[in-house]
Amino acid sequence: MILRIEHLTRHTYSGPVSFSGHSLYLHPVEGHQRRVLAFSVETIPPSQQNFISDVEGNSVVKCHFGLTESDTLEFKTVIEVEVDDDNPYDFLLESYALEYPFKYQSSDLKSLGPYLLDAVDESESQALDWFQQAVPSPAKHPDIVQFLTDINQAIGRDIRYVRRDEEGIQSPNETLSSGSGSCRDMAVLFISTVRQLGLAARFVSGYLYDPPATTGESYRFNRAVGSMHAWAEVYLPGAGWKGFDPTNGILANSFFIPTAVSHNPDTIAPIQGHYFSKHSTEAVLDIQLHIQERDNAEVKS
Repeated sequence: MILRIEHLTRHTYSGPVSFSGHSLYLHPVEGHQRRVLAFSVETIPPSQQNFISDVEGNSVVKCHFGLTESDTLEFKTVIEVEVDDDNPYDFLLESYALEYPFKYQSSDLKSLGPYLLDAVDESESQALDWFQQAVPSPAKHPDIVQFLTDINQAIGRDIRYVRRDEEGIQSPNETLSSGSGSCRDMAVLFISTVRQLGLAARFVSGYLYDPPATTGESYRFNRAVGSMHAWAEVYLPGAGWKGFDPTNGILANSFFIPTAVSHNPDTIAPIQGHYFSKHSTEAVLDIQLHIQERDNAEVKS
């Protein structure tokens, strides 16, 4: 399957402003089941661009605007990516990691350190209390995948999805107190919960393709359709990093196109940068996202 992604982000300002360099975490992560066939970024105003690889191995586009002033800042990204069919349950775990709880081997722990719990921050202190009420048999489970699936689905059940285009991520306590959050808020709640349970987890930003509904079908599996998506990955020995999407209560498959991963979600916001103005300036944000199969005339929006 080849997917074409057209992603437009436009900031319109009430007067001319200048811009810092911007970092774009929009290039898909490639792997044995995912290959980028085309990638381009057009900007208004025009920019000089170069790629870097960050500390997590993500491909980052750096856009430099110099001293240009403009009342519009626009990023138009076009991506074509080829993905193979992926059964998210097609893996074999190591024998010591079949049940919850289990212990990571010492050789893995050295690499997994950033993705494990360092200390419980006050802003995530309610996560385990919620988990103990929401998930049956929390102390021990004979099937680690089902255990994580129960947590994944509990968040999708208990937290109402709301789209938030503004910057920032709610803390787990804020998400639980309000009973609502964006996909990134739900992913952070999932990560906080499983880390406090002794598992290694990381944040993923990217795209999620929602295929056209079949005749007579009105159900849409992606609650966050029309915007970029966020989910979590847990390291399971024998399977590697496995994706869990609490927004939709499912495991990640070939429809999930990651563009960046990190132990710290704040570091991989899709578009990062600042504008400068000598006067009070208002800004309006417009985001348009279309994903379709390259040979399919129907555009998802």
